[in-house]
Amino acid sequence: MTSIQNTRITEKLYQSQLLLTHLIDSSYDGITIMDPSGRIIWYNKAYLRISGLAPHLLDTLTVDEVLERGFVKLSVSKEAIIHNKTITKLNQYSTGIEALVTSTPVLDEEGNLLFVISNIRDLTELNRLKRQLDETNSLTESYRKTLQEMQVPSMDGTQIIYRSQAMEKIVSLTQKVSAIDTPVLILGESGVGKDVLANYIHFNSDRLDKGTFVKVNCGAIPENLLESELFGYEPGAFTGAARQGKAGLFEVADHGTLFLDEIGEMPLSLQVKLLGVLQDMKIQRVGGTKSIPIDVRIIAATNANLEELIQAKKFREDLFFRINVLPIHVPPLRERMEDIFVLLMHFLQMFNEKHGRGKTFPSHLIDQLLAYPWPGNVRELKNVIERLVILSDEDFIPESLLPPSIYQHKSSVKPSPVSPDMGAARDPKISLKGMIDEYERTLLASYLSTYRPMKRCAEILQIDLATLVRKKKKFGL
Repeated sequence: MTSIQNTRITEKLYQSQLLLTHLIDSSYDGITIMDPSGRIIWYNKAYLRISGLAPHLLDTLTVDEVLERGFVKLSVSKEAIIHNKTITKLNQYSTGIEALVTSTPVLDEEGNLLFVISNIRDLTELNRLKRQLDETNSLTESYRKTLQEMQVPSMDGTQIIYRSQAMEKIVSLTQKVSAIDTPVLILGESGVGKDVLANYIHFNSDRLDKGTFVKVNCGAIPENLLESELFGYEPGAFTGAARQGKAGLFEVADHGTLFLDEIGEMPLSLQVKLLGVLQDMKIQRVGGTKSIPIDVRIIAATNANLEELIQAKKFREDLFFRINVLPIHVPPLRERMEDIFVLLMHFLQMFNEKHGRGKTFPSHLIDQLLAYPWPGNVRELKNVIERLVILSDEDFIPESLLPPSIYQHKSSVKPSPVSPDMGAARDPKISLKGMIDEYERTLLASYLSTYRPMKRCAEILQIDLATLVRKKKKFGL
């Protein structure tokens, strides 16, 4: 072999070694080669970054000396030497980096250990992504629970939509009273959803499979017809009566629930008869003489002050005590502002589906709807949303379609920063970073209490939802 050929072979070997060196050094994973005595004879730049060890330490110390001095807590390479097999473990370095280390023995043809090659994979980014995924999953679970809180489906498909603690207590109480047959009196302003609550009680009771839910508005039926509607009548009981007679609503609701809405408007003469029915659980048709036993659960509701009606001699006190065994007071919407947003979203979705639309509320319109006191309560809100969905020709519902009462209402909820605690600024022991953190905590607490859900709060603050979740956790809000 000529000298020229030897030179070429030497150059190729040099180039191959140089290429291998650069290949190992360019790897993002740390790579080390250890001999059987426990001395590292090769390492790349990534390993220096991950381990935090200086080159002079790796060049002079054995693995046992590195462990004795506490530079690392664990050596996977040493375990591979001891057990003479591939070992994979998680290792935590002084840099704070957690890495997945795989140490593989290299043996000669006779099975003798020559080297241990270790691959050290930095898991910092993977752990960050995992934490972010965990936060997202946690947020998703939170939304799922929130949606469960927001809507309690009854078995006929109706829903109680809420987010406030006040309504949460009412729903919890309603679930308890559903299991018993004691009369319930639901109180609240017109439009708060008393009928929905009555439905919920029936459809979560044992009477669901036994009888029917029957609703009668005591103020909508003329006084001369209300008695025959409630108790029925025998053939020929009065002029115009059907020949075969007619069963009343008490009989129709047998083994079920009779909902007496607006009971405060029931005539005094019928109040006496109703009291007798509640005491004996028997009715007598108009024009009849036979008592008919019934099994009916009574739910009554009114927006009137029954105690004032008693004082005015317009409502019987004994009947009041009879129906007021389990009173449930439903607060008006203006006293449970947290429910407005979820109701807005619920009715928007409902009427979009009903009318085949895809309308959306712009943020400024939501602010106006949230600030409005809704004197007509849920009924008014529902009607307004349907009107907006039907009349809007644009995807984003314009402000101009709002009813004058809402459009002219001055918003009392506006995004505005809160004043920082200047007392903290006067304390010389608190650093600038501490003052900034305290201001940010106060600011976030104010916005989180004003805007719900968190997605809406993030939109107002113009940050992404994940950032808001992290900051909320950071400040313990």
